[in-house]
Amino acid sequence: MTEHISEKELWDRFRNKNDASAREDLILKYMGLVKYVVDRLSMKTPSTIEYNDLCSCGIIGLVSAVDRFDPNLGNKFQTYAICRIRGEILDESKRMGWVPRPLYKKNIEIEQVFASLQAQLGRPAEEEEVAEAMSIELEELQQAISDYSRASLASLYDIVGGQGENEEVYLIDLLGDPDSKVTESVEQDEIEHLIVGEIDVLPDQEKKVVALYYKENLTLKEIGVLLRVTESRVSQIHAKAMLRIRGRLRVLLE
Repeated sequence: MTEHISEKELWDRFRNKNDASAREDLILKYMGLVKYVVDRLSMKTPSTIEYNDLCSCGIIGLVSAVDRFDPNLGNKFQTYAICRIRGEILDESKRMGWVPRPLYKKNIEIEQVFASLQAQLGRPAEEEEVAEAMSIELEELQQAISDYSRASLASLYDIVGGQGENEEVYLIDLLGDPDSKVTESVEQDEIEHLIVGEIDVLPDQEKKVVALYYKENLTLKEIGVLLRVTESRVSQIHAKAMLRIRGRLRVLLE
């Protein structure tokens, strides 16, 4: 790409003149977004899923974003592209069957119990209390949370608001920047307040993992080094925090 050509000119050449070289330059210019998204998504995917496979899916999403983006709408391309890249990877995860459907059903049940007990107790519920409420052994609940850690990739990209493709709002967007004005089509203030409030009342270790992952942009492996625990343990802590937050968010949205 010729460095002196502005992004605006590239979009103009591509959109108005159907310039294939401008399209290629735009794709190359934003290729780093694919690595950014894939690195953030690499939570605990099955061993059969290769990093390069995720990147390939992400590139498809990036190309789609370039082809479909309309700069005249005034939206920021990076934000739109990240959503398209995420969506393509998530669609592939569903096609590949990363997360069995029964696991989703179990996740929702656990989320509901976490939310219900927190409402009753006025504080985050302990694992022992959740297990008792579900009439299961503590070990079974812990195994379910461990399984959920592999599903949390998909759950983070559930759409929680927005009416059009350019306005879709994902749970991870609110976690990453709960103060941003990301949507006008849902009860925005309530959702933002809920997210901030729920992070504040998380148990200390869960709050720390959420802050390091979403605010400091550390990987789970890097967080594990800081907390002196395994990456797998960090994944489980993150999963439990998501179960709490999603459970409360589900109550509000319903």
